[in-house]
Amino acid sequence: MRIFHYTDASAAKSILEHEQMWLTDVRYLNDSEEMINGISMLVGYMKHRIKNFPHPHKFFEDAANYVENGLVGKAGYGIDNRPVFIGSFSQAGNLLSQWRAYGSYAIEFDTDHVPQELFRCVYDDDEKLDQASGKVLLSLITIAKDMAANSGFLDQEGYEAFSEIIELVATFKHESFSEEQEVRVVLGHDIDPEIESGLDVEFRTRGNILIPYVKASLPLESVRAIHVGPMRDQELAYISMKALVEKLHLKREVTIHNFQHKIEVIKSSIPYRAP
Repeated sequence: MRIFHYTDASAAKSILEHEQMWLTDVRYLNDSEEMINGISMLVGYMKHRIKNFPHPHKFFEDAANYVENGLVGKAGYGIDNRPVFIGSFSQAGNLLSQWRAYGSYAIEFDTDHVPQELFRCVYDDDEKLDQASGKVLLSLITIAKDMAANSGFLDQEGYEAFSEIIELVATFKHESFSEEQEVRVVLGHDIDPEIESGLDVEFRTRGNILIPYVKASLPLESVRAIHVGPMRDQELAYISMKALVEKLHLKREVTIHNFQHKIEVIKSSIPYRAP
């Protein structure tokens, strides 16, 4: 499958040269209600299940309360409390709204060579509920059993079940963003700070704000093409990007015997001249 990461010239250059991308703390993404949408839906679903579950386990309600507190905390967690980091891609190539929103370059990846697990975002409320009805109920039962076996506390199985719920929430987005057809990498949701080290969080600047991020590997072999979007001086941008790609090819041919991978550089044909 082909996926696209829309970005600016600086980030495109960095991704190609360092073979990694920066995953952003979910609170600092463009969607101001990121994760809140999924959290609200899942909490509502859990309350419904508690009310209508025919034979609830002794710890079933405690498990639901634990998950609800954890999810609500996710909407306003601190950097030391198991943050979630997101790397965003789109299944839509050459999409004008993406060019306008994120930058004048799109790096096209082959998912067969992306080392991280990829999750398709869900926008339709019925589909969200359908996914929740399967995964959340099983996770609640697992957490309840884990609590029963550990005097009300969670062990490894319970933590893993909770992380699966966080993973699910991280893929739920508001329907108004559906045009983006987003696919994402999710990191940090399965790290419990009480029993293991967290991710190596770094910070970049955006205006007057420091943005927390983590690095994720994206080998050059995963890149199929660089698309130069509609912009002023598009021809010049195309020439310089092609020169960078050729330089990277030459470097790889010298260091790796029989290196055959080639990256295309493609100009968008959309007749839009960005300011």
